[in-house]
Amino acid sequence: MTAAAAPNRRPRRRVWFPEVADPGAEVSAALVEQRFDVLLRYGDHFRADLTTLGRPTLVRPFVQALWRVCQIGGPVGSRSTAQSYLNSIRRFWAYLDDRHPTLLRLEDLTPAHVNGFETWMRDGRYTEVTAYQSMARVTTCLRVIHEEQPGTITPSLLTRLRHVASRYHGKGRPRDAYSDHEAGLLRQAARHEVLAIHQRITVSGEEVLTTGSTDGDAETRAAYRLVMDRLVLDGTISWSLPVCRYLYWLRRDAGIDNDTLIDELHGHLYLSGADIVPFLVLLSLETGIEIECCKALTVGCLKNPAAGTVEIEYCKRRARGAEWRRLRVRDGSSGTPGGLVRMVLRLTARARERLSADSLWCYFHNGRLMAGVAHPSEEVLASFVDRNDIVDDGGKPLKLVLVRLRKTHKAEWYRRTNGQMEQFAIGHTAEVAANHYADIPALRALHEETVAAGLQDALDVALIPRVVPPEAEALMRNAPESADLPVPPDEVIAFLDGSQDLWLASCSGFYASPFGDKGHPCPVPFWGCLDCGNAVITSRKLPSLIAFLSFMVAQRESLHATDWAAKFGRAHRRIAEQILPAFPPAVVAAAHSIAASQAGLLCLPPEASAA
Repeated sequence: MTAAAAPNRRPRRRVWFPEVADPGAEVSAALVEQRFDVLLRYGDHFRADLTTLGRPTLVRPFVQALWRVCQIGGPVGSRSTAQSYLNSIRRFWAYLDDRHPTLLRLEDLTPAHVNGFETWMRDGRYTEVTAYQSMARVTTCLRVIHEEQPGTITPSLLTRLRHVASRYHGKGRPRDAYSDHEAGLLRQAARHEVLAIHQRITVSGEEVLTTGSTDGDAETRAAYRLVMDRLVLDGTISWSLPVCRYLYWLRRDAGIDNDTLIDELHGHLYLSGADIVPFLVLLSLETGIEIECCKALTVGCLKNPAAGTVEIEYCKRRARGAEWRRLRVRDGSSGTPGGLVRMVLRLTARARERLSADSLWCYFHNGRLMAGVAHPSEEVLASFVDRNDIVDDGGKPLKLVLVRLRKTHKAEWYRRTNGQMEQFAIGHTAEVAANHYADIPALRALHEETVAAGLQDALDVALIPRVVPPEAEALMRNAPESADLPVPPDEVIAFLDGSQDLWLASCSGFYASPFGDKGHPCPVPFWGCLDCGNAVITSRKLPSLIAFLSFMVAQRESLHATDWAAKFGRAHRRIAEQILPAFPPAVVAAAHSIAASQAGLLCLPPEASAA
């Protein structure tokens, strides 16, 4: 092959690989110390400590298995999952201490020990879900031990490890959404605090930087301004600074409270840990993004603004293979999701610059600047509820659970879309939408009402009387043998002429009523004909129907709304919505004239004409 025909080759250069720690040395150190530190897949640092468990010969294989599952590529990606593995191992050790104190080696572990662990946990100590998850974690560790050290686990135990537990814990109780009343209170409180926080930092904070505090005399205000200048210079301050102690003494002598002075000073520049709660509440309620995804938002989360909307990019770790997602939301003022995120970006800009972090949430907490949001404590959440007097439907202080906010948003969206899965299932499959977001207690009343309405519609269709317009009546008179009426052909003409007329309809079986015993007179009120399959309504009965309709309308003045609906609501809908529209307008108008003059209404009962 000539040089001209040779394929193009990329220029040669050295390949460089980053230096990584020797995993063998890390495992050896972990086995000796029975503890280790690890950086998990999603960037969390985790420290596993099994030194207090005892049984060193037995614990070492579990240390190695725990170290292995926490590495990149293992099933553990977050701190919460790693902690669940550690807790499960500790439960297994508590079981061994309680029931098998002499078991010291892995080779002595049998299927009976594993099955006994399951029975021990289900004996009222833990919930079904916790017991199943603990069994799954311990079973995984034992499988990893077999992969790492073949032959250490007996064949009988290896066969037992093919399944997790003797039974599945079943479908867990779905997490419920907040009611519309509770969600409204949460939104109102969150909006109020968000605006107050914005006012505190962007308006009041800037005034304090230039003029100092308005509390105290001129010397105190000057000292306050000096402290703020030092805070801007250093980023944070502490009590160790002389200028800060000087301000403290001046305020104490002036009778000004100093209990929250440090938080007050930093609050002029930064968000606090408590300030994060209303932003999370409002953002999750308005967008429906999972609360853990809201906490992990970055400064570049807003993408592709267009026509008053913007996309929020977030990472959902649980969505294996499709972690990165985007949701298009409204963008504008702080009342929109996009505007709310932009407000957070502005309020956290100073702290983010100090930390050189890309997290959306940068704030002052526990004496230092922090980036990223952990789970707010129960005290912080309860403080938000108490500050705003948020109560549940029972009048008690609301228990704020952040993970319920997404369920609340989805429940509201479910009502707006009338349960249409194509529109409701956003961000997950229709199956997940139905099982996890639609099948919740907060929507049970809506589902029951829908079922009741469907049954009512089916009943209305099944019991609708037979309506014979004038054209159909003429055809029946000309060809009685082909008339679709529940009477013999030789009786069709007489039937249409009114031989079996009742008050509101002609009846083909007064002594064969579907509401009573055969051979006995129909036991229902006269308007029961409107729901009877034996009834036949022709144009001759329209004046009586219209007169009865006027009588029912007049009864609204003397009956409570619920009583009237229970007595006449069904009959009123039947006449107004189903029977009268079936006749030509001219025929109905003529019937109205007859009903107004009360002529030809001899079949209407006295109670209807007494109005």
